[in-house]
Order: sequence, then C-alpha cells, then structure tokens
Amino acid sequence: MNTLAQQDGEITSFLEACINRDEHAWDEFIAKYSKLIYNYIIKTLKRYNFQFQSDELEEIYNRIFAALLENDCRRLQNFRGTTEKSFTAYLREICFHNTVDFLRERRFFLDIEEVPESSSTESGYDNLELKQLQNIIGELKKELNPRHKLFFKLIFEEELPSDEVGRIMNLKLNAIHQLKFRLINKLIQIAKEKNLYRDLETFIRDL
Repeated sequence: MNTLAQQDGEITSFLEACINRDEHAWDEFIAKYSKLIYNYIIKTLKRYNFQFQSDELEEIYNRIFAALLENDCRRLQNFRGTTEKSFTAYLREICFHNTVDFLRERRFFLDIEEVPESSSTESGYDNLELKQLQNIIGELKKELNPRHKLFFKLIFEEELPSDEVGRIMNLKLNAIHQLKFRLINKLIQIAKEKNLYRDLETFIRDL
C-alpha cells in the first residue's frame, strides 16, 4: 500500500499534515526524503569541490530540517506544486541554497586574505550572548522529558556522533533523525510559549 507522500496528487494533503506538525507525517517525511536530502547535499558539495567530513554533512542535513520548520513551516506553505515530482524539485532547491549558505559561512568561496579577523568566540557569540543563550537553553531543558534531556545532552552538549548516540540509546540512525526533529520541534514550541523564540532562532537554525 502506498503511503500518502508516495501518491501523486496527494502531496498537498501530506504537506498540510506536516505544516500542522503531525508527528506521523513528519516520520514519513524523514523516512522518505532523508536519502534524497543527503544526495542533494553531497552533489552540491562535490559540485564546488568541497572536501567534507561526516559531521559537516550532518550539520547541513540538520539545518535543512530546521529551515523547513522555520516560521511555521513557511517553506512548505510556499510550495505551489501538486505532484511528487514537483515537490522533490522544490526540495532540491532548498537543499542547494542551504548547502551554499553553509559554504559561504565557512568562507569557502573567499580567499583566505579576504577573511577578516573576528573577536567573537568560536561559536559565533560573544561571551555575554553565550551566557544568556546558555541560561535560556537551561530554562527550556527543564520542560523536556528525561529521554529528550538525555538525547539533548548526547547530541548537542557532548556532540557525540550519531552511531555512538544510537548505541547508548539503542536507536537506529533513522530513529535518531526522527527524535532529533521532534526535539527541535519541541524546543521551538517551548520557546514560543515562553516568548523566547526570537532569542533562540539562530541557535535552533544551527542545531
């Protein structure tokens, strides 16, 4: 039996479910499109001869899903096609632009002489901003259940690779992606409820 996302003509209803934060729809989205997203990222990186590491590939993958969630799933709302083929083309463009943004942030397109010295911390925040950010994140973490707290600690604080997180939490790679999406989605909801989303928008986009 075909899933909703696999049926041409049903893509609009499927995306509406994603926009409405339906967890089953997002699980299906991740299962169906993760491989395509990775392929689009790798193709773009190779196009620009960027020698990437697995953690950089994961970083771009994560920011694409964060971009899809931004502003109440604005990018999904802006899709005007009606078929599976048109959506995969649209998704390819999103992947391309986010990958190029990643390369620009890494100064990949600039000569080393053109890169100005920065007095900011390595994370991109100054000391005061970093302290404020840590305080805000601490408040949000209080609202997470124990499983999400552990996952947050392993992924974002200890920065363990996905396979190690999977071993500790007995999760397969696809389940890690699903849990990470749900955690980011939960953080967004909590941040909005506490009127903290504007302060956390950049951080969440970079998760």
